[in-house]
Amino acid sequence: MNIIQTIDLWTESKDNHYECFNGAFVDGFNDSNIAFDKYKVVRNCNCKIDISSKSINIKNKHHAIIFYKNENPVRLMVINKNTDVDKCIGIALNQFFMDGVLSDLFQKKNIMREDIDLNEEPIYKEDENREEIDVGSCDRWSLLYNMLKGFYTESESEYGNFSNDKYYFIPNLEIKYSLVVTNEQFEIVHTCAFMNTIETRLIPIQENSSLTMK
Repeated sequence: MNIIQTIDLWTESKDNHYECFNGAFVDGFNDSNIAFDKYKVVRNCNCKIDISSKSINIKNKHHAIIFYKNENPVRLMVINKNTDVDKCIGIALNQFFMDGVLSDLFQKKNIMREDIDLNEEPIYKEDENREEIDVGSCDRWSLLYNMLKGFYTESESEYGNFSNDKYYFIPNLEIKYSLVVTNEQFEIVHTCAFMNTIETRLIPIQENSSLTMK
């Protein structure tokens, strides 16, 4: 079993959140670099999200996309049960990029897609109807700098939550994402976070990432 403890982690906070998909599919691409060379669409899985504070709501997720580079997982997006995954991916691939659309680059670079269905029975939390906070897990300094300005992406883009850019630090907050997909086990732990002052956006810091290395 390949255990992954830190990764570029994206969390969909509402059904069919196109900006989240758009950002996850385009971030890290430029003239000389591709962010990933393969992605796997995982349906009917259970990403369990445990939070130490009852005031913060992040629901469990029931679909996922794992992005790979050289066969290694480099990005994970966890997705709501009722999201139309194929439609959202289609919109993401149709976004303008350089002199065309993103799908042109995917075809040129032979970025492959794989689909699997785990057929797991969904595990829900007790309060499924409460509104979720917009959460952006962070694993590196360059991403944190931009997230604190509202961006979802490491590079400046149109995708983000720009409702408020004033943040305060929460030193003791544990959030754990747990997901098993075939031979890969994601165990992403956060132990502190930044919250904006109107409490609509949360940026938890991954415990095993470069942000916490001494």
